[in-house]
Amino acid sequence: MLKNLIIDRDAPLPHYRQLSDQIIDQIQQGYLLSGARLPSTRQLSKQLGIHRKSVVHAYEALALQDWIYTATGRGTFVSDDLPETGAEQLLTSLPETNAPSPPAELHLPEYMTMAESVTHLPYHLDDGLPDPRLIPFVELERAWKSALRRGNQYHRLGYASPQGIRPLREAIAGYLSKTRGLMVTADHILLTRGVTHAFHLTLTALLKPGDKVIVPELNWANGNNAIRFHGGEILQARIDEKGLDTEHVAELMATHKVRMIYLTPHHQYPTTLIMPAARRIQLLELARANGVYVFEDDYDFDFHYGNVPIMPLASARHDGLLLYAGSFTKAISPAFRVGYMVGNPALIDELTKIRRIVDRQGDPTLEHALLELFRLDVLPRSLRRAKGVYQKRRDVLARLLTKELGAATSFKVPDGGMAIWTRFREDIDMEAASKRAFNLGLSFSSGAPYGKKWNATRLGFASSTETELKEAVRILKQSLQL
Repeated sequence: MLKNLIIDRDAPLPHYRQLSDQIIDQIQQGYLLSGARLPSTRQLSKQLGIHRKSVVHAYEALALQDWIYTATGRGTFVSDDLPETGAEQLLTSLPETNAPSPPAELHLPEYMTMAESVTHLPYHLDDGLPDPRLIPFVELERAWKSALRRGNQYHRLGYASPQGIRPLREAIAGYLSKTRGLMVTADHILLTRGVTHAFHLTLTALLKPGDKVIVPELNWANGNNAIRFHGGEILQARIDEKGLDTEHVAELMATHKVRMIYLTPHHQYPTTLIMPAARRIQLLELARANGVYVFEDDYDFDFHYGNVPIMPLASARHDGLLLYAGSFTKAISPAFRVGYMVGNPALIDELTKIRRIVDRQGDPTLEHALLELFRLDVLPRSLRRAKGVYQKRRDVLARLLTKELGAATSFKVPDGGMAIWTRFREDIDMEAASKRAFNLGLSFSSGAPYGKKWNATRLGFASSTETELKEAVRILKQSLQL
């Protein structure tokens, strides 16, 4: 027998859905047993005061799912082959409260919980993000429309290779050859959703629990977490005024069996230091001599402000032991998740197989749109324009920090990147200052991930105009109580 059916006429859910859901619930609760006869559609519509078509629709939906069946000339019944669960038996097995049981605990380690960046405040000295106002919106919109409309839509909008569309990989290979001296083809390239994705795939393929990975003592927190998540053991190498200390790397290799080195030699994260040529050569020699893989994260190569570009490690001889990763998230916006990884074609093929399991493919439409931007030279031109704007903003922030904060801070004007690594006086409580700034409308990191030893943080300049930077530094000064 049906009990207490209620149709809420103000609810957004259609009447037939309300009715069918309640009947299913009563069957599952054991109030409606297998073989029980249901009222006719005419009776039930009159009882509930709803249109008969709604009841008919509900019965049809229930029959389609085999909850009920209709016997011609006899009526409508609850299906006979449902498990027998009496209401009395069910109620005695229920917990005392109606609260759902909690999900099983995953026991994720504490380091997996990371604070998200604040983005809604009017002012920000962020980690070093691009300014979305500089995106070539008109050209990107046209390229996106072109990607959707041109060519065979079955191929363009269907499944694609998890390695990424070949024409874009060919375009990227040409771009990397021209700008970075990398002699590679499309077969050396795997498109990813950014450096984070590329590093995850690499660790999945190459790292076993207990393997040791050398990283700089100041490093990208999410990179460290990824290593820990894959069971790796982190060995920290010293940082000095020239970036990663390769002599210390050699010492670590002499006493440990090392599987991989992770580093950002171009603009070391977070300090923005550039590794000199002698150390680059030494690091690659160490890697070759010990059979150690090197993951080169070149997250912002395109934003180097010196006259002479610094070539990446990947442009030198490395015997297939180096994987080079870059991204277009800094060139366009973090919302556009397209990056690339460059490596030995055999290894790239293996990583592509792993990518297929965790992420069937990339975003072919976005990839075709980016290809169009390359073909029309829009992306390279946009990068050149943005680099000029960011260099001016870097200089503005450097002047403001010197003028307004004086001896309370120390920093080196970076040769590239989108942030200034800034150390603060030891007596300044960065955590408290960050909270005060938040209440005044400015977000900046307290530097907590880098530890008390440094009392430093990254102050991003690229995403703010010169006027916004002036107001941001004014609030920063106030929050530091200088």
